[in-house]
Amino acid sequence: MKKKLFIVFLLLLLAVSVYFNIKPGGSNTWFVSFADANTRETYNSIHHIKQAQQLATGKGIKVGIIGKYFGYATNKDLYAGGKDFTGNIDAFENIAEHGLWMATTLKEIAPDVQIYALCARDQNRANEAEAITEAIDWAIENDIDILTYSAEAFRQEERLQIDKAVKKAIEHGIVTTFIHYDLPENILPNGLFPSSPKSYAREADLNVFHFDFNVLFLFKYENYLKSDRNVGNNIGDQPYFSNSSMSLVLAAIVSMMKEVNNDLTPADYKKILIETSKEIKYNGYTVKHVVDAHDAINYLLKMNETTE
Repeated sequence: MKKKLFIVFLLLLLAVSVYFNIKPGGSNTWFVSFADANTRETYNSIHHIKQAQQLATGKGIKVGIIGKYFGYATNKDLYAGGKDFTGNIDAFENIAEHGLWMATTLKEIAPDVQIYALCARDQNRANEAEAITEAIDWAIENDIDILTYSAEAFRQEERLQIDKAVKKAIEHGIVTTFIHYDLPENILPNGLFPSSPKSYAREADLNVFHFDFNVLFLFKYENYLKSDRNVGNNIGDQPYFSNSSMSLVLAAIVSMMKEVNNDLTPADYKKILIETSKEIKYNGYTVKHVVDAHDAINYLLKMNETTE
């Protein structure tokens, strides 16, 4: 009976989402977005999010999302602030896609966090590097606590400039959670996989559940059905697969930690997350450093007790 009710609930949620996110009769529909799907059993059972939210919710912590397509003009209640560094007003204010989805995920995990939309992604990668540098400087000046980035890896020719900016941010106490970014000082997430991508110069620090139920890409779902729900080795073709959300989930957990104790160094938060992580079996293989949000926050609470 409970299973049937759950299925009915999901169908209703889908219907509501379709109504608000898809124009009737539109020919270019390519996604359906949900507002509150990420706190379902998966994140909770793997990362203990609901338990963690009993201890902290990210209150008073500022997180800057470096990205684009925030829909800033029509979703101002979601953001505490933001700025465009590219000159592309549409990518910041009007288009509500990737940046908005990332902000929604962050807010679901840490509901009281303050989100700052930093529009700095650009098709011209050299211009993008400059915009990201400016966004990081802005974050330092505006006392941002955490910076997160969810997009493709930086090209080698831009690494020197971006590395310098990120190191400066970390020196100012900002924690960074960037995907595909193997700078030693960055907290580098990977999915629930047995090893890191070979393109990384080092192993990832932590493992985060790599599916995001916030957004369903319809073309992916159609391909999934055509393959008889068997995508073989192309795991990225599975519905809800998301590298992007890993850094946001991690940033949200760090914000909850910072609510409890905001006086540690970025290296300290990374160390605590690794020490409290768990080894689990997933899809028949071992995943070594799965984030445990509840235990990480509990670790800080106990630390606070010993120092009082």
